[in-house]
Amino acid sequence: MDRSELRAWIEDALTRHDRDVRERGETVADVAVDEIVDAVWGRLPLEVRRRTSRAQVQASLTMLTLRHGIARGLPTEQARAGAAVEHRRVP
Repeated sequence: MDRSELRAWIEDALTRHDRDVRERGETVADVAVDEIVDAVWGRLPLEVRRRTSRAQVQASLTMLTLRHGIARGLPTEQARAGAAVEHRRVP
């Protein structure tokens, strides 16, 4: 299965998971990574689960999370480090 197809399935499963959590009135503030992977894995169609592994799903979730964070403009470790360097240069 190619990565873009897998990520599309994962985004869909993650969206459904988030919607279900909100409908139950729960919060996801302190959810462990394993719980999210389990929730997404369980929402993937059987055909997709047969053609991929949990490790691939977790890796794709990591990449999607990073991309969404970058798209929102959240600071990365590198950006924070760069800001610290710039701050020290100011007289």
